[in-house]
Amino acid sequence: MYTRVKKLLGTAALAVVTGVGLNITGTATYAMAQEIKLVDDFMAWSLSDYEAEKGATVPEFKQSPLFEAAVADGSLPPLADRLPVREDVMVVRPRESIGTYGGTVRYNATNPQSFGNIGYAASDAHLAGFTTNWEVVFPDIARNIELADDNMSAKVTLRRGMKWSDGQPLTADDIMFYFNDIGENPELPPLPGNFVISGQPVTVEKIDDITVQFNFPQPNPAFILNVARSKAGFPIAPKHYLEKWHKAYNPDAEKVAEEEGFSSWVDAFVSHQEGQVEDFQVDQNLPVLKPWVLSEVDQFGNRYYQRNPYYWKVDTEGNQLPYIDEQVRMLIPDPEVVKLNVQSGQLDYADKFAQPDLPVLKAGEQTGNYTTMLFKADQGAAMKYQFNLTVDDPVLREIFNNVTFRQAMSLAVNRQEINDTIFFGLGTPRQWGVSSASPFYQDWMGQYYADYDVDQANALLDEMGLKKGPDGVRLRPDGEELRLILNDAVNRVQLSELIAEYWTDIGVPTQVNTVTRETFQQAITANKVQASVWFADVVSEKDMYTRPIWLRPPYGLDTNPLGGGMAWRTWQLTDGAEGEEPPAEFRAQQKLVEQWQASELGSTEYYTLGTEAVANTVKQMLHIGTVGEVPYIYARSNRIKNFPGKDTLFIDHTRSAHSEQWYLAD
Repeated sequence: MYTRVKKLLGTAALAVVTGVGLNITGTATYAMAQEIKLVDDFMAWSLSDYEAEKGATVPEFKQSPLFEAAVADGSLPPLADRLPVREDVMVVRPRESIGTYGGTVRYNATNPQSFGNIGYAASDAHLAGFTTNWEVVFPDIARNIELADDNMSAKVTLRRGMKWSDGQPLTADDIMFYFNDIGENPELPPLPGNFVISGQPVTVEKIDDITVQFNFPQPNPAFILNVARSKAGFPIAPKHYLEKWHKAYNPDAEKVAEEEGFSSWVDAFVSHQEGQVEDFQVDQNLPVLKPWVLSEVDQFGNRYYQRNPYYWKVDTEGNQLPYIDEQVRMLIPDPEVVKLNVQSGQLDYADKFAQPDLPVLKAGEQTGNYTTMLFKADQGAAMKYQFNLTVDDPVLREIFNNVTFRQAMSLAVNRQEINDTIFFGLGTPRQWGVSSASPFYQDWMGQYYADYDVDQANALLDEMGLKKGPDGVRLRPDGEELRLILNDAVNRVQLSELIAEYWTDIGVPTQVNTVTRETFQQAITANKVQASVWFADVVSEKDMYTRPIWLRPPYGLDTNPLGGGMAWRTWQLTDGAEGEEPPAEFRAQQKLVEQWQASELGSTEYYTLGTEAVANTVKQMLHIGTVGEVPYIYARSNRIKNFPGKDTLFIDHTRSAHSEQWYLAD
C-alpha cells in the first residue's frame, strides 16, 4: 500500500505522493512506481527535464509588455539575461490554461503584521515545492536535492544564473550567510526548529558557487519535505544586500542603525531581513525571489507589489511569469468590511471567513462577480481551544496541567449545538486531531471526551477538589475563585462566547477577551494568557511530519506558543543547556516526536510512531476541539483564472496556490 522513499529530488526526479506514502521517482532516473493522480494540471519541471520528458520544445522566451520600454532604453537587461541558464529555467504547466499579461489583484489582511492571503505571499517558493494537493514534491529554487543513503546529509544545487529581484546572482554564499552569519550569531534570531535536531544545529558546507551540503546530527529523512514548506524551506538571505547592516561585515553597522532610528545593529538587520517568506517585509528594497516585489506602502497601510523582472519561471509556451502585473494587500481590520468589499467586487480573493458568513457571501455572488469556494480541510477540527500549561499564575498552572481538568472542560462543550448554530450543520461534532482520512487516525479519537456531559464534567472538577463556593463559582486551591480569561485573536467571537457559556455553567466563569494578534503574541510569549482559541491546522500528514507544532512543546509555533511550554522547547533545542526541563510525560513526547521525524517516510516505523504521537496528544487533551471535517471558505473573483479549484484540499492556508500562474480574464 505504501511506497518507500528514494533519495533523489532533481534532474528529472520528482517526489510523488502516492496515497498516503511518498515515493521519490522520475522518468529519467527511475520507472514510475504507479500512476500519479493530480487534482489539477499544475506541474513544474526544469526546462531540460520538461523537454526530455514531454518531447516538446519550449518556444523562445517572452516577457510582459511592461518591460519592453525598459529593455529598449537599456535600463533593464534583455529577458534571456534575467532568467537562469536556459536548461535551468523552471517551466510551469498552468492549472487550466496559458494566461495573458496584465491587471491588478486585490486581497486583504486584518492588521499590519498579518500575512494576509497566500497569493502574493508565495509561501510555496522554497528550495522544493508542492503540487496543489501536495501529491508531488519538485525542485523549486533548488535545481537538485540529493539526500544521502544514510539520511545524514543532503546536497543542494541551485539553478545556474538565477538572480535576486535586484539582478544580483543567487549563490551558495547566500545560504552560507544565512547559516553562518545569521543562524549561528547569538545576537540574531536562531535557526528555525527544523534545522535543530536533538539539540544540535544542522551544519552547511560550501561545495562550489551554486552547491552546498547540509549535514545532520542524526538521520533526517524529512529534509526534502522540510525545505518544501514554511520558513525552513527558505534558508537563504541576500548577502550582497544585508551585509551593510551586519556587524561582522560592516564596522559601522551600529552607526548605520542609529542613523536609521534603530537601537542596535541587530534591530536594524532583523528589520531589513524580514520578508523573504510571506509578506512581513519592511524594507522595500530587500531583494527577493518572489513573483512580485514590494513597491509601496501607503498612508493607510495598504501594500503594493509589482512584478519581479528577474522571476525565474516561465509557462510551457515560454512566457515569463507572473502573468498579473500587480497585487495589492488591502488593510481591512473589520471582518464585516471585508465581506462588503468582496460583495462589491473590491477584493479579488479573501479567506478566513466563518460559516455564518456563508449565506451572506452566497447571496452576493452575482452582484460581486465572485464565487464562494468550500475547500475540504485536511484537519480534524475547525478551531480548537487550549490552556497555557506554563501560565505565569502557579495555581492556574497546576490546574491546567491536570488532565482531569482538561477532560472536564471538554465534556462541558455542546458540540452539536455548535455545529447547528455556528457551522450550519456542515461539520461533524468531534474532538481535536487529524482528519478521519489520515493514516494516523483511530476510530476512538473523534469522540474522545467529546460527549456533552455536564454531570460528568462537574464530577471530574469536584474530584479535583475544585468545589463550588456559595455563589456557584469553583474555588482554587488557594481559596481564590476560579475565573478564566479566554483570549480570541482570530475573530471567532461567537464560537468563543458559546465556549465561555459552557465553562461558566460548570462553575468556571469565563470572559472572552478579543485582542489583536500582536497583543496576543506578546502576552502568550510572556506566559500571561490563560486560555485561547486558534486554528486547528498543521495536522495534514506531511505538514505535521515536518512541523509537529501541536504534538510537542511548545504547543504552537516557537514564536507563538499557544499552549505554553516555550521554556520546555528551549530545553529540548539546547539539549538541556537552557530553558526549563518539562515534566516526564512531555519529555517522553518530545523524544517520541524526534524519533518519528527521524523515521523513513512511508515505513512501518513511520506510521507506528506517528500514530502513537497523535494518540498521546489526543489523550493528553492538550487541544479541545469542537467541530471537525468543516470546509474552509474562500471567496474568489470570477476574473481570476488558474486559481485552485473546488477539489483542492485546504492544507496550511493552501500554500500550493502558485499565484504566479494566475491571470485575469472577463
